[in-house]
Amino acid sequence: MKVAIIGCGQIADAHVQEAQKIPNVSVVAVCDLNKYLAKQLSLRFGIQGCYTEVQHMLQDAQPDVVHITTPPGSHFLLAKLCLENGAHVYIEKPFTINVNEAEEIVEIAHNEGRLVCVGHNSVYDPAYQRLLKMSNDGQLGKVTHLEATMGYNLDGPFGAVFMGDPSHWLHSLPGGLAQNNISHPISLILGMMPGNNICVKAYGYRFRPQRFHDYRDRFFDEIRAVLVSGDITANLVFTCRSRPVQTFIRAYGSKASVTASTDSRTLRLTCGANMPGPFAKVQWAARDAKEAMRELYFNIKGLAFARLHYFQGLGDLFSQFYEAIEGRQEMPIPMGEAVRVTRVMDAIIHECEINDIGFGSGESS
Repeated sequence: MKVAIIGCGQIADAHVQEAQKIPNVSVVAVCDLNKYLAKQLSLRFGIQGCYTEVQHMLQDAQPDVVHITTPPGSHFLLAKLCLENGAHVYIEKPFTINVNEAEEIVEIAHNEGRLVCVGHNSVYDPAYQRLLKMSNDGQLGKVTHLEATMGYNLDGPFGAVFMGDPSHWLHSLPGGLAQNNISHPISLILGMMPGNNICVKAYGYRFRPQRFHDYRDRFFDEIRAVLVSGDITANLVFTCRSRPVQTFIRAYGSKASVTASTDSRTLRLTCGANMPGPFAKVQWAARDAKEAMRELYFNIKGLAFARLHYFQGLGDLFSQFYEAIEGRQEMPIPMGEAVRVTRVMDAIIHECEINDIGFGSGESS
């Protein structure tokens, strides 16, 4: 299987590395408008094809699959071009700028007989996959409520870049910083929340003080949303204030609750206690300690066998997408799920614009 990469920024490294680990897969070409970015990626990973024009790359390299890792504003046109030239497409999150673009990409894929996979790699994080199995096996009972939180550090490596550049592409997104990130917690929630008619209520906050008087002051640094589908509810929080920075989801069921962290790659099942009085508190603590020890063992074992690398979920998603292309399994993330997540994201962004809480008075996050 021949794979090509469009967009040679930082995340492209992970795409090449994970794709090259998969048997019978060859990364044959990279493409970027900046010839130096394309050249450095091709040289570092020994990739023969190096291009600055997408059409030329598609005609010359004839890839079976194209990974689009460019800024979100270009996803729609690039995906359309690749699909119409006979390639299957993997699109990094966020899938598109809005749900109309998402629906059209899926329609084009159907018409062309091609597959499109969205980059919701958090869904294939091992801890979340264990949570899904636990739920499917009935250990939680009926899921009644979900909570997902994603933290972000504005002083981190990527945060420092876009906060220092008012012309950075991130500032042109309708939902700013949050739109580039919240597809991860949304996809985790929707993985356990069926239905297309999801009611959304959301609020947008700016807790950092105004400093720049340009686009860098406009985006929300915290979003709080409530999602309702049938008799299942969910809370979503995107925050630049809370520490440690982490992404996790908690599922509450009629029998037990469970928390999966994609950062610690741990799972914690909470069953409560059935002993009387003060003994219940000891029993509860003992069960919590047992859960912690089990996860410590899993992670030590994973470290010993080199399975704790950051992009394990990304690599698993690639592998299953390629197998779906070859007809050996179903799509790991159905194409309609990309549309569903984008629709919820659009609703959250729209709600935040309506329920704009304004600026806080604290120090910068």
